[in-house]
Amino acid sequence: MDPTLFDKGYPGTINTDQGYPTYNPDPLPPDFEYTTELIGKLTEARASVGKLAGIGQMVHESRMLLLGPFIRREAVFSSRIEGTYATVSAVYAHEAGEEDAIEGTTRHEAAEVLNYVKATQQGLSRINETEITSELLKDLHGTLMTDVRGGEKNPGEFRPDQRAIGSRNPREARFVPPAPHRVPYEMDALVEYIQDTPTYDPLIDIGLIHYQFETIHPFTDGNGRMGRLLITLLMDKYGLLPDPFLYLSSFFNQYRDEYVDKLFSVNSKGEWEEWISFFLEGVIDQSKEVFIRSKELLELRDGYREKYQGRRSETLLSVVYELFRNPVITIKQAEDRADVGYQAARNAIYELEDEGVLTEVTGKERYKVYHANDIIGVIEKPIEDLVEDVDKEFEKYQSSLKFNGQASIGDFS
Repeated sequence: MDPTLFDKGYPGTINTDQGYPTYNPDPLPPDFEYTTELIGKLTEARASVGKLAGIGQMVHESRMLLLGPFIRREAVFSSRIEGTYATVSAVYAHEAGEEDAIEGTTRHEAAEVLNYVKATQQGLSRINETEITSELLKDLHGTLMTDVRGGEKNPGEFRPDQRAIGSRNPREARFVPPAPHRVPYEMDALVEYIQDTPTYDPLIDIGLIHYQFETIHPFTDGNGRMGRLLITLLMDKYGLLPDPFLYLSSFFNQYRDEYVDKLFSVNSKGEWEEWISFFLEGVIDQSKEVFIRSKELLELRDGYREKYQGRRSETLLSVVYELFRNPVITIKQAEDRADVGYQAARNAIYELEDEGVLTEVTGKERYKVYHANDIIGVIEKPIEDLVEDVDKEFEKYQSSLKFNGQASIGDFS
């Protein structure tokens, strides 16, 4: 790390440890200017999150129809930033135990993404009972790194050795986080800040906390994923959404270089306003995207319900509903998940295949696996493939939050 790249007044100190410079960030909160641009961006971000919150308030018992897909989508993109390429459909297939249906993704990659899902669910469950603490973050890190790449690198423990960003050689790296013996103290200060009432608007505080976590870089591996998971936990802790619908990894992945540069510009120049503005832009961008994907999922569900309700067998509708929980299915799984007999499950699967709702993906005569491509497409496709103009669609649907009327509010029952 080159200390000459750090301007006077940068928010930290550079110390020498083991013969090379390391960076210790100043404790939060920083002092920065609420510029007119930043106030405008914050106002838009809060409005976007507020409109997104309306989805959770309206869908009631159907909330898992939305939560499950978005948690898995976040897991895919958070892992993708770290070089693990997996598809949402592959993760669903791995989760359903149908690994023969995984295409273009290794089992190892799918397992790594599924660990992120498990860690997210574990964290959201536990913060209803306890504060965010260093021990909680360690536990979640242990879940994240179990039996996957990096799993040998001290899962569930703060790093015992030095890390470097941009090069394995700390002297040549762009950035070198605090020395290992400093990590527990830095994390204690960060956790204390998290547990206190937010200093600024909660969205700004979340951006500050994410920066601080990534700067401390407390774990040997998995820091990026843990830092993004922490955003999800903080959204819940600060009560910004009734359910954890909003995730930023897709935005960070799309603007990866800018994301890294903005973080480093805080380290080296104290450019807080620029980082916060970028973070808020991510909140706005992803609020709109989640809103639209939610609308598409709910309208797809309503269309299926209108089409299949009242048919000679309730099994068909039961199987369709289960597809929104996991859009990868076999006849045996349809039997178990819809709690029906094998013959009824088989008939339902075959009928849904004939009507194009399901597609068989293995090409086998036995042990067939089916994908609900329309559902997977809403979750997985780039937003531009779903709508021509994101802003126009967002404005079109956000005013009413009706999603094709009150039929979208209930369940299939």
